[in-house]
Amino acid sequence: MQRYFVDKQQINENQIIIDNQDCHHIKDVMRFTTLDKVIINTYDGDVYLAEIQEINKKTVKLEIIEKQISNYQPLPLDLGISLLKKDNFELVLQKATELGVRKIIPLNTERSIIKVDDFSKKSIRYQTIVKEASEQSERSVLPVITDYSDLASLDLTIYQHRLFCYAREESLNIKDELKALKSTDQVLILIGPEGDFSKNEIDYLLSKGFKSVSLGKSILRSETAAIYVVSLIRFLLEDSL
Repeated sequence: MQRYFVDKQQINENQIIIDNQDCHHIKDVMRFTTLDKVIINTYDGDVYLAEIQEINKKTVKLEIIEKQISNYQPLPLDLGISLLKKDNFELVLQKATELGVRKIIPLNTERSIIKVDDFSKKSIRYQTIVKEASEQSERSVLPVITDYSDLASLDLTIYQHRLFCYAREESLNIKDELKALKSTDQVLILIGPEGDFSKNEIDYLLSKGFKSVSLGKSILRSETAAIYVVSLIRFLLEDSL
């Protein structure tokens, strides 16, 4: 069933008012009419079954039928990835969200060709992408997109597995590294830019307990590597979530 995320302020007792871009989606894309039912999520995880009562030019009014229990659990996986060219990074945001990542950390790395002066402008666009991907994939909780971060500012305290992808012979095969992965384990995986992590960055990550892992014999683009590794971990953990 189609779902939409709303702020709690849009809910008054059992009434919900939608007056943003979702109004256009309801009217002109999905072509819903009165009495059609949708799922409404709040950003803090509440889930409601609601029925459309009124469709106007700029607003849609819905009535809550019932509050539902959500059993959705994101993967215990946080993905740190160097900023890529616009379309490539946005593809990672979309697919990582659909596949169930809990947190996405945009990284500032030495060899990234993308430099950011005002991340807040990009963040607005990124939040829209993960919202739409969450609605499409029926997530009831959006992934967190953190601030633009350096490697040295990462909080590593909660992770049982700290990995970075590096396509060189000395790297461990990721399948071997994840054989013992349990659903209660917390995982952080880092993906570098097209030019990969620098030697200084690799030395730093190894000193912080990260393991260097290979994704196989092929050299993958950064966006492909991110989607591949998230898919692999979802495959390994999905039955236990």
